[in-house]
Amino acid sequence: MLSIITPVLNGARFIELNILSILSLDIPFEHIIVDGGSTDGTLEIAGRYPHVKILHQKEDTGMYGAVHQGIIESSGDYICYVNSDDQVMKFGFEKMYALISGTENIDLVYSNGYFYFIDKSRFVPVFGKAFFRFFMKHNILPFLQPSTVYTRARYVQVGGFRYDKFRLIADFDFFQRLALLKDLRVKYLPVYSTVFIRRDDSLFYQNLDKLDNEQKQLTLKHRITITTRIFFQVNKLLSFFRTQIYYWRLKRAKSARLAE
Repeated sequence: MLSIITPVLNGARFIELNILSILSLDIPFEHIIVDGGSTDGTLEIAGRYPHVKILHQKEDTGMYGAVHQGIIESSGDYICYVNSDDQVMKFGFEKMYALISGTENIDLVYSNGYFYFIDKSRFVPVFGKAFFRFFMKHNILPFLQPSTVYTRARYVQVGGFRYDKFRLIADFDFFQRLALLKDLRVKYLPVYSTVFIRRDDSLFYQNLDKLDNEQKQLTLKHRITITTRIFFQVNKLLSFFRTQIYYWRLKRAKSARLAE
């Protein structure tokens, strides 16, 4: 079973879309919402859905403390967390679960996703990058965080989220420590699995002044060589061309629909 954890604090604006997108999944899952003290009707909305397990955050340990609490009180062999303003995409998310729960003994699977810039009503594709360890060792997250599923065993093995140390990038730190495991089995799946909302009032963008300090505390700090710079530029170009192809196909499909 897949345990999906959603941390929330005053997320009434988005929480129902989050719940409904997860409810559409045709896989064994539990959806755990960990509330940090909402006063805007979030709990009332979540309470309309009997399949949702609602937890109240025990201490002021921030978003990652809430996620960790949800994971500890969950029961699935596989874990992911999807923010309260994000949504899952049925086809891609189910494909990720099928892969990690299959016979290949995968520890971490990740995929593509979309940024949705809410102020511009615009979707932008975000492609996952292969070479997970390489990118993590160079302080680059090669995927959107919600577009990942990993095993409970590996989460426990590396100590989970260090929410006492990281309030903004505990997920990044967690994935870096996973990258240090030499026997970690990772798979990139080229499907779209989540929509990640980009908005100026999010926790991350409201605390950019604290970001630099947390980045200095990350586990891995590798020197960027000329070779790695070239590698990053090549990947940047590949992402650019993939994005252009995506928009070309989108425009072509739209023209075909109008012609019918």
